[in-house]
Order: sequence, then structure tokens, then C-alpha cells
Amino acid sequence: MKRAIFLFVMLMTMTGLSACAADDLNASDPSAPDGPEKMYEDIAAEDFKQVHISGSASSVVIRRSESENFEFYNGDLNPAHTYTVRCDRDGETLSIELMMENPENDNDVLGSPIIEIPQKEFEKVEIGGDFGQVSLDTINSDVWVHANDSLVNLDLEAERLNHDITLDGSESDIFKRVSVYFDRFPDNITMDLNLTQDGTINDPQDILEENGLEAGSGKPVISVNFAQEISIYSK
Repeated sequence: MKRAIFLFVMLMTMTGLSACAADDLNASDPSAPDGPEKMYEDIAAEDFKQVHISGSASSVVIRRSESENFEFYNGDLNPAHTYTVRCDRDGETLSIELMMENPENDNDVLGSPIIEIPQKEFEKVEIGGDFGQVSLDTINSDVWVHANDSLVNLDLEAERLNHDITLDGSESDIFKRVSVYFDRFPDNITMDLNLTQDGTINDPQDILEENGLEAGSGKPVISVNFAQEISIYSK
């Protein structure tokens, strides 16, 4: 089996047609026995300028990697969940697809597959598909999220917040809930919030009223379109 995988990787490297292909995500990482299982081999950032992430997992975490590679881990606490991953390269774009077996029959979101993105600055990181919940840590790129009917958690570090973040829903595919967490209150951003009819904004710390995140020309802009509920917190 190992020999077959080795030959396959060599073939793909020679042809240059793809960064990676479908794989079983249950292989453990021997270098980190106490950490989450490695889902897939690392992928070098190389000269990618855009990253597209899609899939159907109940929950996914997307965060910065301390290395120069894309890293894939299985942090799901339910061992019965089965995932597959596929990555394809098209010029300067890396497409990552993370699929879960029978996600429509399972709403368990205790633990999540984790995609770690290099600290390199990309033109755009685009997140779409049918993820039930998306948790996104600050990354060094413009971000566009249009996952269908999702819960979205943004965990943002103020000093690293230098790019626009757009959550682009629609009347038919709204974000059920958007939660925004700041490690400390930033002084350089603008928020543009668009609720659905009868939607609500939860702001227990009066961040919007006291700090004026809805106005000004600060950068970046955090834009949320068509959300049923938006909650904003500063840690």
C-alpha cells in the first residue's frame, strides 16, 4: 500500500496536474502522537495566490499554520465520522474539498476537521459549500465566506487584522448565526452588518455603540450580509 501511494505521488509530481487527490483521513501523524490525527499530507504553499475551500462537514476549523505548508488534521471527537479530502491545483489557485460521509444524518459538531493555512499572504481565501459550522481564525488574506445555511465563528486577533472579511449570504441561503470575537478591541476596522427580516444583533458589551464599528473608513471591513443573528464580543 505504501509503495502504491509513493508511486502515485511521484506520478502526480511529474505530471504537475494536481496538488493532491482523494485520500483516507484516518492515518495518524507519528510526529505528534498526543495531538489530532493527520488527515492528509502537507502541501507547500508554493506560488498559490488564491485558496478555495469547500465541503460538507458538520463543522470545520480554518486557522493559521506556523509552517509554510497547508496542514490537515482530524480533530473530530466522534471516531465514527468518516472524511475524505481532495485538493486540486489550477494555475495559481489551490482548491480544497473536505467531505463528510452522511453529514445530513449527523448534527454532532463536537470537534472538527482542521485546515491550517500558511501565514503567507494570499489574494483571497474563499470558503463555500455546505459546512454546518465554520470557525475561522485570523489569516493574512482577504476572506470571502459563502457557505450555505451555516453558523460562522470569527476569532480575530486585532494586531493581525489587516484584510477584508466578507460573509456573503443571500435571502435563500442565510447565515444562521455569526459570532465575532476580538482578542482586544481593534481601532482600525469598519463593520457593515445586514440582517434578515426579524434578525437580531447581540452586543452585550455595547461594542457597536461605544466604538462606532458601523461607520468610518477604517480597514479592514468586516461585512456580513443576510444573517439571522449576529453576536459581537471582545475578550
